[in-house]
Amino acid sequence: MGLFDGLPVSSDKSYLREDLLRIDESWATTTRFDSLPHVVHILTSKDREGEISLLKDQSDIVEEVVDQVVHAYHTGFNRAIQNYSQILRLFSESAESIAVLKVDLAEAKKLLGARNKQLHQLWYRSVTLRHIISLLDQIEGIAKVPARIEKLIAEKQFYAAVQLHVQSTLMLKREGLQAVGALQDVRSELTKLRGILFYKVLEDLHSHLYNRGEYR
Repeated sequence: MGLFDGLPVSSDKSYLREDLLRIDESWATTTRFDSLPHVVHILTSKDREGEISLLKDQSDIVEEVVDQVVHAYHTGFNRAIQNYSQILRLFSESAESIAVLKVDLAEAKKLLGARNKQLHQLWYRSVTLRHIISLLDQIEGIAKVPARIEKLIAEKQFYAAVQLHVQSTLMLKREGLQAVGALQDVRSELTKLRGILFYKVLEDLHSHLYNRGEYR
């Protein structure tokens, strides 16, 4: 198999394959072409014109074969160049997008850092407000306790009245409610109701023992 057998030569140029057989294959395998031996050969030849004509013919053959090769691979080569250019463009656009994204991230980080203190203050204020609202709800509930106990006493529901009194007294001892001055009146009323509740229970027990009433 010759060195030039794999070249893409069209069928209408099949004669080029035969012409290529007359070309010295060493020209294609030599890493560096040395023209001096060929020049000396022509100059020392008895038929210089013939040698020069043969060399020109071989040159024309090679050029025509090169044209055939270029024509055969022209479309694929152009497509490869276009694909390569498109890939480079996409890489360039991606690099630009990444650069913009890095700038945006840096700016966002800077803004978050600047607002971090403000966000912390807002969070702390929110927690404080929730705590205050919870205390207000507890205060409002405790403020209604004396009236609820009086109603239970009037209905002779002494057990429920005692439970409510104990729970309210313990709640008033909780941290956060001890320093609330508005609950001082409630504490005083609960102290009075404690005595009233004691005597009412004692009176009801006394009546029950002597069958003068019903214990509820």
